[in-house]
Amino acid sequence: MKLLLLIAALAGVLPAGAGAGEPVSPWSLPPEGSCAPQGGLAGWPVGEDAPPVAFEPGDRIDIEHAPVLRNYLPPEIWEHRDRFFFEGMTLEVGPCFRDYSPPAFFGEATEKFRGRAKLLGNGGLAGHTAGLPFAPDAIDPADARAGQRWAWNVQARYRAGGFRGRFRISDLIGRVGVAEPFEGEIFQNQLAHRADRAKDGYRVPDTGTRAWIAGGRFFTPFRAREFAWLQYRDVENAQDPGLSDDLHLYLPTLRKVRRAPAHGVEGLFMPGFAVGVEVVASSAAVGIGNVGGLGDVGAGGVPNSIEPKRSGFEMLEMRPLLYEYQVLGVQDLLAPLNSTSPAYPEEELRSFGPHGLSWASDRWDLRRALVLEGTRREATDTPGELAKLRLWVDLQTLYPLYYVSYDRRGEQIDVGYFAGRWSGDRDDYPEWPGAPDRKARVIDPVGAGFANLRLRGSWRRESWNVVSTPQTDKQTRRSLSIRSLQKGR
Repeated sequence: MKLLLLIAALAGVLPAGAGAGEPVSPWSLPPEGSCAPQGGLAGWPVGEDAPPVAFEPGDRIDIEHAPVLRNYLPPEIWEHRDRFFFEGMTLEVGPCFRDYSPPAFFGEATEKFRGRAKLLGNGGLAGHTAGLPFAPDAIDPADARAGQRWAWNVQARYRAGGFRGRFRISDLIGRVGVAEPFEGEIFQNQLAHRADRAKDGYRVPDTGTRAWIAGGRFFTPFRAREFAWLQYRDVENAQDPGLSDDLHLYLPTLRKVRRAPAHGVEGLFMPGFAVGVEVVASSAAVGIGNVGGLGDVGAGGVPNSIEPKRSGFEMLEMRPLLYEYQVLGVQDLLAPLNSTSPAYPEEELRSFGPHGLSWASDRWDLRRALVLEGTRREATDTPGELAKLRLWVDLQTLYPLYYVSYDRRGEQIDVGYFAGRWSGDRDDYPEWPGAPDRKARVIDPVGAGFANLRLRGSWRRESWNVVSTPQTDKQTRRSLSIRSLQKGR
């Protein structure tokens, strides 16, 4: 018990008032609405307490007073604060530790299947049915594999039925923020591990062994218009690191669908693109050619390799078995978990600062974040390749908040953050099919801003109006069809 208390204290998660002989809750949350909870706030580095907050809900912070944010941000974000905070910003401090917990059925599924999921020797996961695979109160902070368990919980977090909506990606070059936006629509349908589908065996009927399906298409610019894709992930991918997703591309100039290799695709696929590069006239006929990240093109216009673009959708899906994760601790920080300032497509002219990637003029909640560090299991010697990542996730919802990646030399590759939006604050949120009184209670992924530290550039994703209530079973099964890529084209 003393060892557990020591570890919990070092991780900054010792509940207020806990002492010798009292039960330890290593992943406790401060009371809702408490900006100065008993026992203090968890700071950074791990093991240090955060100083008393110099703000309260409703306060507005401009660039002159931005130093008060320093102790409530990841250190890497503060290091590159010139990218994320700017003259003219107005950051509104939101509520402290507001309750954004998922619906009751998700927690009930976690309890029902408690202890059945197994962590494999290769870092994979077996036996997961629904809910979180590892009940948080059962994860021992002294366990060397606690980080791996938490990583799978992040991957299995509650997301209603997936998400869908329009998006805009702006690739930004240098300090002037020159942008060429790519606009389109994207969706992801969760098929397996559905805690709301107990009567159907916790999955959407007649969808085989697939865990989820995702896809999208571009509207603009002209050279990328109508390029579309579908991505399938099987439940067995959680156990075998050698498996990859199925990826199908619609090539508009050929008016055909081609299957493409998906090795190296870890999260949600997004075709690559570049700014200020002329279209290659040959190739995969995606309208963006080799500059589209599709690599060399083989016979029939089929790309021989895929170089997926980092776009802000990737960390919404993970493959934890490709990394060895450890828990660094927890940190209480401010993050735009429940944004209030509209972006594309509702507001096309929103200002994101001189670098084009700042969500500072918005509402930022005080949240308790779990800090995970993942080391690539099969890192190569390729210079600049990702070898390690650090991820801050909201401890209550497990929604990603901040992300930093490193190469094998320990040098930073990119750093950024994600913006969310709480469905419970939207009066126009779609009803749950077959259960109109059920509330979604989900954080929707409405934006992201990342600084590419190697290229002195950045990119921004806006998807303000996405929603995550499930589609009907008919709509979901229709999305599985590869023919849907060609429909209407």
